[in-house]
Amino acid sequence: MVKGTANNTALNSSHTSKPAQTPIGWRDSPHHFGRISRALHWLTAALVLFQFIVVLAWRAMGENTLTVFLSSIGPHGSLGLLILLVTLARLGWALSNRQHRPLAPPGISGQMARIVHITFYGLLLWLPAFGLLRQYGRGGALQFYGLELLPEAERNITWMMAPADVLHSPLSWLLFGLIIGHIVIALVRRLWLRDSIWARLMG
Repeated sequence: MVKGTANNTALNSSHTSKPAQTPIGWRDSPHHFGRISRALHWLTAALVLFQFIVVLAWRAMGENTLTVFLSSIGPHGSLGLLILLVTLARLGWALSNRQHRPLAPPGISGQMARIVHITFYGLLLWLPAFGLLRQYGRGGALQFYGLELLPEAERNITWMMAPADVLHSPLSWLLFGLIIGHIVIALVRRLWLRDSIWARLMG
């Protein structure tokens, strides 16, 4: 009887010693990213990947029914503006939650993760901003899915066009490479290292 009681006590102690799972709220916490951060993250990923899908489809196949259809869903300039707006919202939300977010892993892996994320934010702001500036500098109308934001005008403003003319393409492929590396490292951490980083964003 005493042995059974001791076993029950040990089981109850083991059960109660496990920390309760913290429910995922709207805001971030030290243990995981909240619903808004997750939604902004995956929305950014979907928009950027679709932008690359459209570009790569045009490079591979040229103009055909499929590429015209893809471009109608995601016009390059409109999609770029949407990426810019979502990135600004994501950056603002990150800054407002900076005291509550999960900390980066210690050591060199944490430093590298921080550098990569800063680079991501820089590219996601720079590429669409200077791409739109180049379009405006050339005199093209700025439109967002058919809604004209700035009308077409005859102009040829070199300083507006030069940064994107020189850097837009190489930095776009840098972003593409970082995305591939980001996906590979995330899968390695999930499938091989099995650490807690994946759970912070995926649940």
